[in-house]
Amino acid sequence: MQAALAALLLLTLPLADRLTLAARDSRAAETLAAPAAALGERLAPIFEPAVDRSLQRLTVAPDSSETVALDFVVADAPQRPELEARMLELVNTERVAAGLGPLAADPALAAVAREHGRDMLARGYFAHLDPGGVTPFDRMRRAGLRFRAAGENLALAPTLALAHRGLMNSPGHRANILRAAFGRAGIAVLDAGRHGLVVTQNFRD
Repeated sequence: MQAALAALLLLTLPLADRLTLAARDSRAAETLAAPAAALGERLAPIFEPAVDRSLQRLTVAPDSSETVALDFVVADAPQRPELEARMLELVNTERVAAGLGPLAADPALAAVAREHGRDMLARGYFAHLDPGGVTPFDRMRRAGLRFRAAGENLALAPTLALAHRGLMNSPGHRANILRAAFGRAGIAVLDAGRHGLVVTQNFRD
């Protein structure tokens, strides 16, 4: 319990960037991410159903038009390609366990996801719709991508493990990850420093 509480505090308090990043990327933090998340869920208030916001993470339901105003902006947040690859592994592990085929990495779709993540951080919002009302499907079409089925998941969390847990615990996000019609995924992970990781998962058939 004490270790989980310590991990919870390290992953959520606005500490110095160096300490926050060291805690977030450490193996101990990854190991304690699940108990810390469970503790945070018990301590967190209840928000509107479209928004899952706990002490560790923030997600917006895939079919929601809700917008969450962030209390920070980050210009030119760096990409974390190693975490993007790891997130695809986590997603495919869930799919294989459910008897589904793994998703193929889609670099063009990942570029769309990355652009949206950077826009959210630069303009201080968190939503599937940008301030101009542009949808994930609009963004894909503007990039010249074709699809019959498509979807988007968003998460903001201190670690990749907490982001993945939040998405899998949300029925709408879990449905996207386990949707049989999807065959490709474009995943973007942007590092917002002490504010956490912004994860954008785009899917198409």
